[in-house]
Amino acid sequence: MQHVPMPNMMMMSGAPDSNNYLDVRNETHFQDQGTVRIDHNFSNGDTLFGRYSIGQENGFSPSSGMTSTSENFPGFGANFDNRSQQAVISWNHIFAANKVNTVSIAASRLSMDRSSQNDAVNDFVGQLGIQGVGFGGQNAWGAPWFAAQGYTGIGDTFAATPMHAWDTMYEIRDSYAWEKGRHGIKFGGDFHWYTWPMWGFFQNRGFYQYTNGYTTESGFNDGSGSGFASLLLSLPAVKQRQAGIPQMNLRNWGGDAFVEDSWKVTSTTTLNLGVRYEYASPLYDKNNTNSNLIFQNGVPSVFVGGQNGYPRGLMYANQHNFAPRLGIAKNLPNHGLVLHASYGIFFTPVDLNTWCNQRHNVPYVFPETQQADNFTPPAALFNTGMNFGTPVLGTGTLPATAVSFTAFDPHSPAQYVQQWNASVQKSLGVNTSVEVGYIGSRGFHLQRAHLINNTLPGPGPLGPRRPFKTLSFVPGTALPPGSTAAVIQSTTFPVSTINLLENSAQSWYDAGYINVRRRYSHGLSFLANYTFSKSLTNAPDFRSAMDESSIPQNNNDLALEKGLGCDVRQRFTLSAVYAIPAYRRAEFTRLLTQNWTFSTIYQIQSGMPFTISVFGDTANSGTVLGENPVRANYTGQPVFGPGTHTAQEWFNPLAFSAPAPYTFGNTGRNTVYGPGQQTLDFAIARSFAINEGARLQVRIEALNGLNKVNLGTPNRFVNTPQFGTITMAMTPGREIQLSARLSF
Repeated sequence: MQHVPMPNMMMMSGAPDSNNYLDVRNETHFQDQGTVRIDHNFSNGDTLFGRYSIGQENGFSPSSGMTSTSENFPGFGANFDNRSQQAVISWNHIFAANKVNTVSIAASRLSMDRSSQNDAVNDFVGQLGIQGVGFGGQNAWGAPWFAAQGYTGIGDTFAATPMHAWDTMYEIRDSYAWEKGRHGIKFGGDFHWYTWPMWGFFQNRGFYQYTNGYTTESGFNDGSGSGFASLLLSLPAVKQRQAGIPQMNLRNWGGDAFVEDSWKVTSTTTLNLGVRYEYASPLYDKNNTNSNLIFQNGVPSVFVGGQNGYPRGLMYANQHNFAPRLGIAKNLPNHGLVLHASYGIFFTPVDLNTWCNQRHNVPYVFPETQQADNFTPPAALFNTGMNFGTPVLGTGTLPATAVSFTAFDPHSPAQYVQQWNASVQKSLGVNTSVEVGYIGSRGFHLQRAHLINNTLPGPGPLGPRRPFKTLSFVPGTALPPGSTAAVIQSTTFPVSTINLLENSAQSWYDAGYINVRRRYSHGLSFLANYTFSKSLTNAPDFRSAMDESSIPQNNNDLALEKGLGCDVRQRFTLSAVYAIPAYRRAEFTRLLTQNWTFSTIYQIQSGMPFTISVFGDTANSGTVLGENPVRANYTGQPVFGPGTHTAQEWFNPLAFSAPAPYTFGNTGRNTVYGPGQQTLDFAIARSFAINEGARLQVRIEALNGLNKVNLGTPNRFVNTPQFGTITMAMTPGREIQLSARLSF
């Protein structure tokens, strides 16, 4: 407790004891970028282009938490050191006046390092005497993560710290353009090779979640109790660890091919037809084999990639990814109108972290989750506290370790989006036009998390109530070596959570927009856009859920997950550039005021929705690391009323309540909107002619120039004292940059 700072803020009169500490540490961020470019024109009209770019960033982040609900205290920050490199060579060859070929070769690499400020400095695990955690030795020292209900978490982040990853992409592209009569034909393709080595520590120091449940007066969700008291008693409702050091060396390759025809049917009508084919091999590990699940008659079994006829990359490749595109444009010159319409299918790349998940499975590492009834601690917890035992795989003489398991469907269909749009463009004079349009899209076979081994709400231990008590490796499996010392008893082992990533989700997006454009004339150009839209999904985005749990509340009724997605209902953007006229009253004033340019970008948008949730699995049906899927109940009171829409009370907290123990809440996903955003960026630049071939531009920029405070997302956990308050800003304060550019 000596690492918890004392409060440094006064609380509002009558407010609960919360939001009483202001973190005043500085974040450091250093960036360096450099680019070398060479262009050469040959006498036959060919051109050669080459470029190399490198970017380096490093610094210190005071908060090692991964989300706004896992902010951190002083002493538990993170250091980062990242480098990106890109290189490309492109050759443009002219075969004839109407035939041009472009070929390019490119390579890119991203190296990322992240470490805790406690690595090799403070061995908190050893100091606390916790058994069964602390893998990785001195360079992975640090503190476990302690998450107490209603309090800021404390400890070193449990996700990917320390971590080192470096991925590389090699690519070759070729395209051929041929103008033949009324047809503009283009075809080509590309081939890429991808490598992704990585090692990282996940929960190696342990993760402990403490709720109010064990210290309530009645043993139910009665509003009493303290998560902090549960912490002091060493009674976590959830404790997790990964025994071992996940590391991988992934590889894949892929290729695309396309053909398109821009056909000028008449002088006023153009039809664009095309089709694209895409293929990507599943990622496989060069050095170590991963494991996944296969289902037979609804029963899961574990297979090891490359064994017993199963794919090395854990899934079967999709080989029918044909994506047609169609577009039409009609010009009505007598009316000053242009009509546009188009339709296309776009395949979305599989999130490569899907394969990264498989490094967290037995026998390579032992991901152990011990989750108890949220209100009644098991007797064993009083003996074990925060400790874990020796990893034991499989049932036998010794008590077997119950592990969690992550998986994805080996026969996953390809994720894709259908998109269409239509617009009418009208000219307003020579330089200005207005466009009114509609955009729609539907996503199919999108990825979602499905916890297939969760139970229905109810009291008592979770294990006996789970649908699958054990998992078994398929017959004939040769277990690959693990990354930690473990006892191997058999190939059938007890299982807790099973997180199955399924390509079964959908999305819906519809938007209407108005654009007003002015081409550069009399020193002024601008583009203004207003968009009104609605976004729906029937599952959270597992990888980048916004302000909601990334897993369903009720895994037995996924239909209840349909709700608003990343729904920014209204958005207006204006970008403008104005060449300030010189004041030519005298030669002195002309020299002083010429060659000045003013540019600005103004954005305003409505807020994004978030989900009102409960901290802790009060339904006692099962969860995964750091997730709180149980939603609150709606009481019927107005969500917004007098005194709301402030940082102290964004919404009416009495509009929601915690559901009864062992039940789910009745609110939907993303039913309350957070604060909107408004920013104004502007820049003033002056150009100086040095000589005939060289110019110097000096530029000063102000980002968020008005220093507008854009509030972040309110605390959304109904059973915490901070519920409904806002303690974070969504955007940084004013930033001023000064730059110079020399062109010669």
